[in-house]
Amino acid sequence: MTRLGKALFGLVAVVALGAAFGYWRAAIAVGMFSFIAMLGVRYMRFVMAAPPDPELTDVGSYGFKYVCTMCGLELKVEKAAKDRPPSHCMEPMVLLREDGKPPLHTV
Repeated sequence: MTRLGKALFGLVAVVALGAAFGYWRAAIAVGMFSFIAMLGVRYMRFVMAAPPDPELTDVGSYGFKYVCTMCGLELKVEKAAKDRPPSHCMEPMVLLREDGKPPLHTV
């Protein structure tokens, strides 16, 4: 619907409602309805737009093993979607090599 069509629709609504409820009240009601409807449509478009799937990288051959320093949980990573380490117990986990030694360089 074009802007002219929306304006004509609003004007017709004000005239139709104005005869029964008063023209100022009808104009305010149509303006508020238009504003709230616009916000609702924008919000629904934002909510319904799905984020793109992250790119997964197969890192199983690297032997990444993460250990939680708080509770000792060990985690072997096969596929990674981001560059930062996983977190457990609200702390980032520490990267170890497969044989239990720290890596030569940070990943």
